[in-house]
Amino acid sequence: MVSTRSKATNHHSSPAQGAETGEKRSQPSPSSSTKNGRSPKKAKQENEQDVAEKKEFEVSVQGEPTTETQEEENNLGEEGVKDEIAAEDAKAKDEDRVESREDEVKREEKKESGEKDDDDEPRHGTLESGHIYFLYRPKVETDEAESLDDISKFHILLIPQSGKHSKGHYHRIIEVGKKKLPDPGAKHQVIWGLVGGVGEDKSTLKESFGAYTYETKTRGTRHQAAARPAARGHYILHSPRDELADSPDHNRQRDYKTLLAYEITTPTQEDFGQVQKELGIEEKGAVVLQVKDPNVESRGNPRAAGIPREKRAQYPQHLLDIFRNRRFIPSNPVSLLDYQGAELLIITSPHELHESLGKQGEKVEDDLDHDSAVEKVSMDDALKELGMSKSEFPEDALEGNWA
Repeated sequence: MVSTRSKATNHHSSPAQGAETGEKRSQPSPSSSTKNGRSPKKAKQENEQDVAEKKEFEVSVQGEPTTETQEEENNLGEEGVKDEIAAEDAKAKDEDRVESREDEVKREEKKESGEKDDDDEPRHGTLESGHIYFLYRPKVETDEAESLDDISKFHILLIPQSGKHSKGHYHRIIEVGKKKLPDPGAKHQVIWGLVGGVGEDKSTLKESFGAYTYETKTRGTRHQAAARPAARGHYILHSPRDELADSPDHNRQRDYKTLLAYEITTPTQEDFGQVQKELGIEEKGAVVLQVKDPNVESRGNPRAAGIPREKRAQYPQHLLDIFRNRRFIPSNPVSLLDYQGAELLIITSPHELHESLGKQGEKVEDDLDHDSAVEKVSMDDALKELGMSKSEFPEDALEGNWA
C-alpha cells in the first residue's frame, strides 16, 4: 500500500503536495502544446484528462480536491462553454449566409418572373433605411479635380440595412444630373437622375467606381480615374401621411410622396468643405424622388440620352400598373428603384426636415439622428465598407478638399 501510494504521489501529486516535497507541477500551455507538435484541440483534451486524474487522486487521498484543482476544472469548463458558444455562433452565421443567399435567389426569381412581392404596394411611413454615400468621378485623363468643372459624374450610393434587402451587400447606384444635388435653398429645383447600377456583391462596387483604361480609334488609350467618396451617412426613404389621403377625390398615388432624407456621419461637421458645398451635400438634408414611366419617351434627361427602350427599366406589369398613365409617380414602393435604367426626378424639399417628414416628423428626425450617431465611422472604415483602399481611392474629399 505504501509503495503504491508513493508511486501515485510521484505521478499525481497536487500542487500543494508538490510544494511540501520541493517539487513543482507544471501544466503544458496551449502554445507549448502547439510547439511540441500537438494541436490545441489535442492539448486541451490532455489537460482535461490530467485535471480529472488529479481530482480523482486527491479525492481518494484527502476526501476532496484541492482549491487549485477545482479552479482548473472550472476554467476548463468555462472554456468548453465558450467553445460551444463560438461553434453555435459560427453555425448561425453559416445558416444566415445560406438564408441570405436563398433570399437573394428567391428575389431574383420573383423579379424575373414578374411575381408580385409583399413590398410592391405603396405605403406610408419609413420604407427603408441604410447607408448612403456620395461619390464623384474626375473627367477622363484628369487625375485630380479642382471644381465641378473637372468631374464627369456624381453618384448617390444606397446600401439598404432594412427590409427585404437587409442581408448581404445589396446596393443601388444613382447617377445624378448636373453633377450635384438640387440647391438646398431653392424653392423648386428639379434634377434628372438614373439608376445606373443594382448589385448584391460588394466586389462589384470596386468595378463600378474603380479606375480603368479603354481604347479609342482617334485618341488611343484613355484613362479614367477612380471615383472619390465625398460623404457617407445614414438615410431613410420616408413617405409622410397626407391629410387629404382619405378623400376619394384626391390623387391617391400622389399621396405617397417619398423623400430621401439623410444625415452625414463622415466627414464630421468640422471637415465639411468646398467639395460638399459645391456638390450640394448638407449635414442633414432631403430630396424628393419620383420615377418615370419607362414606356414614355425621355425629354431632356442627359443621363438617359441614347438609352434604347430595351435598356430602360424592365418593370413587371404589377409595377407598371401603378403609373396609370402618369408620366411620373413617387418612388413608392421602393422596388421601383431596384431596376437598372429607371429614370428619376430629384427635387428640392424646401421645408425644414421635420416638416417635410409629416405629422410624426420630429420623431422620425430624432430616429434619424440616433441611427446616424450609432453609425459614425472613421474614414478608413468608410473606405473599407466600399471595398476601397487609400492607395486606390484618395480620401481627400472626405476632408472637404477636391482630389
